[in-house]
Amino acid sequence: MRSRLRLFLPLILTLGLGALLWLGLGNNPYSQDEAVAGRTLPAWQSDNLLDGSPIQTASLKGEPFVLNVWASWCANCRAEHPLLVELASAVPLYGLNYRDKGDAARAWLIQAGNPYRAVLADPDGRLALELGVYGTPETYLFDADGTLLARHTGELTKGIWQRQFAPLLDKTRADAQMKATTTAPAIAPSIAPSIATSARETQP
Repeated sequence: MRSRLRLFLPLILTLGLGALLWLGLGNNPYSQDEAVAGRTLPAWQSDNLLDGSPIQTASLKGEPFVLNVWASWCANCRAEHPLLVELASAVPLYGLNYRDKGDAARAWLIQAGNPYRAVLADPDGRLALELGVYGTPETYLFDADGTLLARHTGELTKGIWQRQFAPLLDKTRADAQMKATTTAPAIAPSIAPSIATSARETQP
């Protein structure tokens, strides 16, 4: 009996350590998410799932935006979908449809509502692999230049959005507005008063 225990003890210890690491990671949803902040959005070209037109990730830039990785077969994606529909009026939202059938994905959007401005089709998972996706769903917040500000792996909830994403979105918008204000060219003073004065002076 003792010899068998000694034989399986290394395996038991390994499994136990793995379980502890997994639980620790699960209890800290920011451990993976914060590690990738600061990365830039890869340069992709794909087809827009909605109309088949070509789309490049460069066209997503210009203002802060959210990229949501989803699939019609993903239960957690369906669970978070109502929140995405709600957020679509507050922030530009784009989708990355991961390892899905186009017809099934489009049918889901027709049924549940489409919160996305555009959806990049990724049937073979190549784009998601380059982005570093762990699984579906995943949500990314980028600034106007395509720099990653926040990432969440798993179902997005209102609490997670308000705690992890909304403050960063507000900050990057405020920073952009301040930058635009400080770099705006000075407006020349109106010459209308002097013209009016000259007109009065030349009247007989």
